[in-house]
Parts: sequence; C-alpha cells; structure tokens
Amino acid sequence: MIPLTVKSLSNLLDRIDFARNGEIHSLTPLSPTSIEIRFSVQDKARGFDWIDVAFVIDGVSDAKLASDNVLRVLSMDEGITVEMDNSKAGLAIGDYKGRIEDGPLYILGTTIGYEEREFGDN
Repeated sequence: MIPLTVKSLSNLLDRIDFARNGEIHSLTPLSPTSIEIRFSVQDKARGFDWIDVAFVIDGVSDAKLASDNVLRVLSMDEGITVEMDNSKAGLAIGDYKGRIEDGPLYILGTTIGYEEREFGDN
C-alpha cells in the first residue's frame, strides 16, 4: 500500500478522473479501524485502459457503508471525493468536497493509501 500525500492524491485523482463512471468493485473491512474500498477505473496514463485501484483508510472514526447489493447500484457518475489534511482523511462516493459526511457512502479516518491492481483481479 502506498501512502498518499496531498500532491500524490491530486495526481492520482486526475489520472483516474476521480473514478467518474467507474465501478465499485468491493468494500472490505480489514479490521475495526481499517477499511478497503476498491474501484475499477480508466487510467489516463495507460491510454484509458481499465485498472483497479484499492484505497485503504486506516484509523477509521466514522463511516456510512453499504451492503454488496446497494454497492452495485450506487451511481459513480460524479466519481469520488477524497480529502486529506494532517490529521484526517476521508473518501465519499460522489462530489462532496468539504462535506464528505453527506455522501451516500463515506469513510473517515486518519490516513489513506492506495494500490493499483490488475483490472478484475480478486
């Protein structure tokens, strides 16, 4: 897992166009304070080939999650919002800059990292 900084986060989100029109692949609690969410997205740096990107949020303090059935129908038209500063990190489905807790699915924690994976790998 690669830790994200504000600069690397901005570059990644631009590369994957904020996961707009992507798909939520999975949502996996790794521990009581760590959650992984994986998306299938198009990567501008690879000629818009599809890849999977897994985000892991650690130090989770608040979250609004969804069952697998609901995940499949959540709209990814607006992509994702990922925000971070020195003491917190958050991810939400949709365009919720500055108000992540308003998203239909969100995870708030202390740090966030990511990993690129082959498209469709389990």
